[in-house]
Amino acid sequence: MPPRYPNLRRNSYAAAMVAPPNVGEIPSEANITSDDARSIGKRAMGGAVWVLLAFFAGRALGIATNLVLARLLSPDDFGLVGFSMIMIGAFTTLQDLGVPASIVYSKRTITTIGGTALTINVVAAGVLFAAAVMISPFLASIGGSDDIAPVAIVLAFGLIVSALGSVQRALLVKELAFRRKFIPDFVPLIASGITSITLAFLGFGAWSLVIGYLVKMGMSTLLLWSLSSIRPWPRFDWPVARELLSYGKHVSMTSVVGFVALNVDYFIVGHTFGTYDLGLYTLAFTISNLSAIAIGQTTQTVMFPAYARIRDNTDALLNTFGNTFTLVSVLSIASAIALFVAGPTFVPLVFGDKWQGIGPPLRVLAIYSCLRTIAMGFSPLYRAVGRPNLEFRLNLVRLVLMIPLMLYLTRYGLVGVPFGFVIMAAVFVPMNGLMMCKTLKLPMRWIWQLSQTHVAGAAVAALVILTWSVALDNGPVGALVEAAVATSAYLLTVVLLERRILRAGQAAVRSVLTSRGRLMKRAT
Repeated sequence: MPPRYPNLRRNSYAAAMVAPPNVGEIPSEANITSDDARSIGKRAMGGAVWVLLAFFAGRALGIATNLVLARLLSPDDFGLVGFSMIMIGAFTTLQDLGVPASIVYSKRTITTIGGTALTINVVAAGVLFAAAVMISPFLASIGGSDDIAPVAIVLAFGLIVSALGSVQRALLVKELAFRRKFIPDFVPLIASGITSITLAFLGFGAWSLVIGYLVKMGMSTLLLWSLSSIRPWPRFDWPVARELLSYGKHVSMTSVVGFVALNVDYFIVGHTFGTYDLGLYTLAFTISNLSAIAIGQTTQTVMFPAYARIRDNTDALLNTFGNTFTLVSVLSIASAIALFVAGPTFVPLVFGDKWQGIGPPLRVLAIYSCLRTIAMGFSPLYRAVGRPNLEFRLNLVRLVLMIPLMLYLTRYGLVGVPFGFVIMAAVFVPMNGLMMCKTLKLPMRWIWQLSQTHVAGAAVAALVILTWSVALDNGPVGALVEAAVATSAYLLTVVLLERRILRAGQAAVRSVLTSRGRLMKRAT
């Protein structure tokens, strides 16, 4: 009889991390074997490369576009659209009602649920558009400009356009078809940038940004329909809708809680310390959050459909989670160490001396970003085993406790607020692990076995940083050397304690190089 839970130290961490060959169709969830699970793991790793490529390419294109637009438009134009996008961001969080996640999780065929899912998404987007029409005058009064109202209304129409492609987008994720998904993720950004720059040059002002946004939404939807063989037609099946919404409501509510949690600190800092400190804090959070976006969100996007495929094979599920947890921990801790050490020195060098005060909050937020990235790895597992309600409850409790804690910690200055993040993350990351063990009926020591190597490595790196800061006064070169030494100390400790981690890293590198090779081959 196979063990109830796998001893991960006796299994190869690299097993699910080898670069994917042309694996073909993913097998049905009902017939998953160990070999099938490894194939799914391989395909997920290859998908991660495409998700990261879309992320970094999109960021680079966005920066280049904004540099051009900044010369053609005024700050008022950007402010007008930016203020309206606050409402659009909140509505986007509410829009899908968790239905795309339900599509990924469901064992029903897409032809059975696609029409109902499309109806739910479009109706929800229509309701939010109507709400935007009603709210826009109030938004304009808050923003102090009558021009905000029409801008907000037109931007809200993009919710409906986006909803029209929601089923195909979810299906690409479910099928782990991230290579195909790259096209509707990236190409619309090019079309949007060209449109906005052209209209800005012709003197359309803020409306060049608005129309560019709608072009992006429209192009994405058109590409999703053209790349998918599914052509859902609106219909409504109440049992299907109840199933989709029953699962999806917790995913949707988790997104809402997450949106509030990631914005409430801005209100607290701005209200307590003023706009200057808010500017320091905002840049510090933006920089520190890059690893959480690149690593954490990639993990959530790729691993949810992979876990959902193998959820009936417990050993394969746990081994794949262990592999993923290990690589995410290594990447997030190493990047946090480098940012903690070098960030306070190099951010003022890049952005100017006026940012000298960014060091303390940046260091605290580097720790938080690391813990947050690791915590994000539990989300796809909760969703894959049908327990998104646990993720929602944990996040809600964390938010309720975090707000008064942050308000209390403001007495310690600007670093007090991010310390609230760190304290909550330090409590809820292990709580997520314990809750996962309880859900899957594993001994509590299981998650500690996964974590102890990284805890030891982080402790060694912290000792190096503390010793270095006491003995030496760093300039830019010294900061680089210290960051390299501290990061190397962490990685060396981890590899010495668990040599299989090195093989996992080597397999991940091979996967990246193989995916890059296939991309270059297709390009030529």
